[in-house]
Amino acid sequence: MEKPENSKNFDDEFEAIFSKYLPVVYKMQSRYLIRDYDFDDWLQEGRIALYDALKSYQEGRGTTFGLYYKMVFENRVRSLLRRQQAKKRLAQHQAVSIEKVGHDSFSEQFQYHEQIEENMYICELLSNDSLGLSALETLSLHYYLQGREPEDIADCLDESEKAIRNAINRSKNKLKRLLYQSKNK
Repeated sequence: MEKPENSKNFDDEFEAIFSKYLPVVYKMQSRYLIRDYDFDDWLQEGRIALYDALKSYQEGRGTTFGLYYKMVFENRVRSLLRRQQAKKRLAQHQAVSIEKVGHDSFSEQFQYHEQIEENMYICELLSNDSLGLSALETLSLHYYLQGREPEDIADCLDESEKAIRNAINRSKNKLKRLLYQSKNK
């Protein structure tokens, strides 16, 4: 289908053809389920498929335009479904099972970022020195929370890396105990 010089005429002709094949869109919508697609999305996909079909249809190939449009539209829908399934598989592939990595490992990674109130409470505990941390534990935790690595902290504080890792672990354990006690009150 050639695009006429007047774009308005082309749009009108296109919509007239699309309204003729609207039952194909209804049928595809009833046959396939594409997550998060509403009726407007189906109409848009139907228009795209119609435009593609109009551009590529060749008469004399033994099929009617209606059947050809249905095939193009169905192929488009199947392609969308394949993409959706691939995204679903990717998400499942990247998922981490708590049972595989262990509950302790999982909670250690995410415990301090679960809730804003908890983060505020942690900051308050640190600023009030309510944890009863030693000077080394306080400095180690301070630098650790800034995102510095234990090796860097060890260099900065002129301590061994092992001493810094132990200080960080002791401070985390004290913090966890205090958080656990406050939740169970």
